[in-house]
Amino acid sequence: MEWSNKYNPMNSDKGLAYVEHYKEILDWMSNPALYELPPPIEASLDPIAACNNKCYYCSSNKYIGTEKNIKRWGIDYFDDLFCHLAEWGVKGFCWGGRESTLNLRLAEATRMGVGLGLEGAIVTNGVYLPDDLLDALLLCKWIGISVDSCDPDVYKRVRGTDDCEKVWHNIVRLTTKNKDTTIGVRALVLPETVDTILDTCRAAKLAGATFFHVRPADLERSDLKIAQKMNLDIPKIQGIFEKCHEMETEDFKVFTITHKYDESFKVVHKFKKCLASPLVMQLCADKRKYICVDHRLDPKYEVKEWGSEQHLNLIKSIVPDRDCSRCTWGEYNRQIEEVVIGDKCHLNFP
Repeated sequence: MEWSNKYNPMNSDKGLAYVEHYKEILDWMSNPALYELPPPIEASLDPIAACNNKCYYCSSNKYIGTEKNIKRWGIDYFDDLFCHLAEWGVKGFCWGGRESTLNLRLAEATRMGVGLGLEGAIVTNGVYLPDDLLDALLLCKWIGISVDSCDPDVYKRVRGTDDCEKVWHNIVRLTTKNKDTTIGVRALVLPETVDTILDTCRAAKLAGATFFHVRPADLERSDLKIAQKMNLDIPKIQGIFEKCHEMETEDFKVFTITHKYDESFKVVHKFKKCLASPLVMQLCADKRKYICVDHRLDPKYEVKEWGSEQHLNLIKSIVPDRDCSRCTWGEYNRQIEEVVIGDKCHLNFP
């Protein structure tokens, strides 16, 4: 069981609400001279190439700049960007990258984006949250705090710093002031974290979080120097997941996300083509667009111009089993192939 109620933000079936958007993508791919690629639903924004954690598993390790050469956006760029996104028709933005809170203009930029009618979100390690930034982030639709563990020793082994207690204090600061924002505590299943997952779930509940989110890590990526296949005790972890679900209440939910993996928590691709990536525009600290969040900062996957012939050819060139590890948009790719192209749900018959 991944969740107790299928109507939740972690259920990839929400992609079925994008059926008309999927059709527009396919129309553009079949005849770009006649059809335009629609604007993305979301803009994934990386406003700085720096981080104050040192997670050994991080997919963005190549983002780290030197002390003298850290790319970051300024307020004029934020201003132009959000005016463009709002006019273009983008619905939401999510701060990501390495650690977006280290951009000292983030509070102002968040207010700007929300003020222009976009919904905001952030995935953060929760280490740096001064009062003004915390207040601004509570204007967002959701906040995800990646902590991995409530045990300071485990936290340090995984995330490389002594910030565990500071982060949990900041989670309480967020939930205490929160009114309408969904606040989730996030953890990865790693060899180091398995025995603390249950305690971390309990800590999230006590801290007042809206939900606890846990999923397997992807350590198979070729960009990781430590690339490896995890040999986990799956029955043990499933038992821990079940105990986490027992903590659920009306105000606290548990999401144990496994649908993007096989039964052994290994990466699997249940689709053949990369068709869903235009749902999200990935914009990095270098102010360049990339095909998706999983291929950031790789020049081979840079999108020169949205909806251009180069963009189209790039999408067509990707072979997931050859080019990709875990696909963030994998279920959406599958929906396009099976529901829109294959019509396996018989969409014209409610």
